[in-house]
Amino acid sequence: MRRRALILGGVLLLALAAMAQPLRDRLLQAGRAGLAAAQTFASSTPEEAELTLPEISIWALQLGVFDSGERAAQEQERLLAQGIPCAVWQREQMRLICEAAPAKEALDMAAAGGQESFVIAETAPQVSLRLSAAQGEAQEAAAFLALPDELLERLFAGEPLTELVAKTRETAARALTAHPQSAVYTQLAQSLVNWCALMEQTMQAQTQTAATAYARVTMYMLCRELRLTLNG
Repeated sequence: MRRRALILGGVLLLALAAMAQPLRDRLLQAGRAGLAAAQTFASSTPEEAELTLPEISIWALQLGVFDSGERAAQEQERLLAQGIPCAVWQREQMRLICEAAPAKEALDMAAAGGQESFVIAETAPQVSLRLSAAQGEAQEAAAFLALPDELLERLFAGEPLTELVAKTRETAARALTAHPQSAVYTQLAQSLVNWCALMEQTMQAQTQTAATAYARVTMYMLCRELRLTLNG
């Protein structure tokens, strides 16, 4: 399977604003430019590990659909001021999403804050790949690439957001400098650091319930982008 450098470093910082297609294109170009670094990490030596990120099917609450990034950002700001943090999911259109759950009946409808909402289904594809790394590092790299999936499962299971953010920040901070030659490893670590910062800001400004719903939505975004990048 062809490998591509992850371009997730800015994904979660952009969760508070619509990601316009030209910006996404530039990020993809930056990812391709970093591919050589990722391959250096992958081919550096003899140990290998298999990694499978399974398909994820979820349900989500949608508060709006937009063709314009500017309009999506304006509505996002309006909802945030009302205590309803939303993320922009860019598909064929830009969708404002305020909640995500593994089952339709598990959705917290209160996350919509009384706004008109629609329940939608969403699926992130399975990814299977083989990692090559230095002796003793392949399994570590595989575990780190699977960390967003683990965090999403723990969020769905109801684990306290404060504790998850604290543990994730420690893990991601160590990973930032663990393999500087690897764009894959380092940029995923940066995305998780960004997510932790975003969650801390959200917890300070919003209720715990709203912040936790937003955490589920944004972590699913990260899981999906990771799969799409690796499958690219």
